[in-house]
Amino acid sequence: MAEIPVTLTVESPVRLPVDSPLLEDASLASLVPSISDSYGAVEDRYIQLARAASAASDRMQSLRLAPKRSRLDNLFPETETSLLIEIRMIAKSSLPLIATLLLQYSLTVASVYAVGNLGPNELAAVSLSNLLASISSYGIIQGIASALSTLCPQAYGRKDYTTVGLQSLRCTCLLFLLYIPIFAIWYWGSYPLLYALVPEQRAAYLASIYLRRLVFGVPGFIVFEVVKQYLQAQGIFHASTYVLVFCAPLNIILNLQLVNRYGFIGAPTAVVVTNWLMAIALVIYAAVYGSLCWCGFSREIFLHWSRLLALAGPGVLMIEAEWLAFEIIAVASSRFGTTALAAQSIVATACVTAYQIPYAVSVAASTRVAWYIGSACRQAAISSTTASLLTALVSGSTNVTLLCLLRGQIALLFSHEEPVVDLASHVLLVAGAYQLADSVSCVAGGILRGQGRQYIGGRLNLIGYYAIALPISYLCGFVFNWELAGLWMGVLVALTTVATAGTIAVLKSDWEGLIRKSVEDGVERYERAYEHGE
Repeated sequence: MAEIPVTLTVESPVRLPVDSPLLEDASLASLVPSISDSYGAVEDRYIQLARAASAASDRMQSLRLAPKRSRLDNLFPETETSLLIEIRMIAKSSLPLIATLLLQYSLTVASVYAVGNLGPNELAAVSLSNLLASISSYGIIQGIASALSTLCPQAYGRKDYTTVGLQSLRCTCLLFLLYIPIFAIWYWGSYPLLYALVPEQRAAYLASIYLRRLVFGVPGFIVFEVVKQYLQAQGIFHASTYVLVFCAPLNIILNLQLVNRYGFIGAPTAVVVTNWLMAIALVIYAAVYGSLCWCGFSREIFLHWSRLLALAGPGVLMIEAEWLAFEIIAVASSRFGTTALAAQSIVATACVTAYQIPYAVSVAASTRVAWYIGSACRQAAISSTTASLLTALVSGSTNVTLLCLLRGQIALLFSHEEPVVDLASHVLLVAGAYQLADSVSCVAGGILRGQGRQYIGGRLNLIGYYAIALPISYLCGFVFNWELAGLWMGVLVALTTVATAGTIAVLKSDWEGLIRKSVEDGVERYERAYEHGE
């Protein structure tokens, strides 16, 4: 194993050379904090470097990731934190993320609203296009980008800033390679595919036109998602909120104006323009406030993709398994008539809106847990995990209370037809009941992403939705004749199972093994840099 010639200088009475094995130096051996007997000298020195980097970083200090300087000793022991600090910091980080997610969700709603007055075929076409876009593109992009939830925060936690930029650029390249088949399918193959799924020729034709225009906005979406992950890894959670505060209202104005002037094609045009504006604005923000981790362009961007690919696959499975299952339930609801379909739309919209709260918590949890793993701070990672799960219980309980108590008012926001309102209010009781489990499973999934164990979340979602949810939904909905409420009963049972299993997986985490993996990644990165004279 190559030696790592690094000299660490911080505000400390001792200048610590780490270019010779500390454990072999009798004068320093007594000062080395206990880490693990299984580590070698290089790994021990690397952990000291990671902890020291965490403590010395100004941004880490501002994020309460390090103890006060007066408590730092010569070799920087584990970061000190507490349950209360972690709860407060997760809540603080989640607030701008909630705003970001809600504003981003409004981009889709604006298109539906803008074409709503053009006719039923146009409205059906937009809904159909958004469904296909989510499954065949947006879900895959977000799943692959979720690999950065592990790689970038862990690298930032060990102050390996170059790797944060490198992994972000690698992910961007991977997503643009994926964009080639997406473009081909949407631009040339969308109409045959849609017509095979939907026998209504007019709606299928309009949906294909929508996708042929929308495909030009996918690169903007890719850049926005990657840069958002890049900034969040650095603790900059509010940047995307600032961008969307400007772009979301602009998207509504563009939709209304372009649809009014050019008709149906104006809706996807507005989305394309908005996606590119969001990407450009966030890149400018990152260039000004997030340049610390910029690595520049080099051939290394195209090397060492194995870790990214290993995390990207399970990330896609984790998202696609859930999204596709909900779309199957939505299609199944149409078997119960127009009233049930309208009520399903209301319930689904309410649940997706409520989901943004625990999802924001999961992003904050993922980042903080990954930071602590990257800086080799086992106890701090455990504290952050506990705080995240407690926050999930609070957010889930809040969603349960709001959906159950306000179910009638929520239904009236979308429809004034009494049968639709009554059915939606009834089903919202079932949907509200699973919010607690949904919140816990979502945050547990975020913690697993921070640990680099997306594969567990992917397997749980696959089993939960396809081995449990869909069979129970079919049984309750069609065999027991509970209809729409029965379909959502399957989701309730599945999410309860997934939440329980996910929580057990998180609580039984092998933290030493997770830290060891991060240390090995860091040591390997420094060795490569040293060998190439970087």
